Amino acid sequence: MPKAVNVRVTTMDAELEFAIQPSTTGKQLFDQVVKTIGLREIWFFGLQYVDSKGYTTWLKLNKK
Repeated sequence: MPKAVNVRVTTMDAELEFAIQPSTTGKQLFDQVVKTIGLREIWFFGLQYVDSKGYTTWLKLNKK
């Protein structure tokens, strides 16, 4: 089984850490973040990350 990946999610109010599997989709991670912080207006938000080249980009919900 592939090793879990640690992910840090920073919001304006908190810094969260999740251990996810490499097969986890962006939507599954987003749903976990939304549930953890109790966000209701989910259509208004998304997740960004810094890629390997240092660019900030939006997480694609359908990608692993």
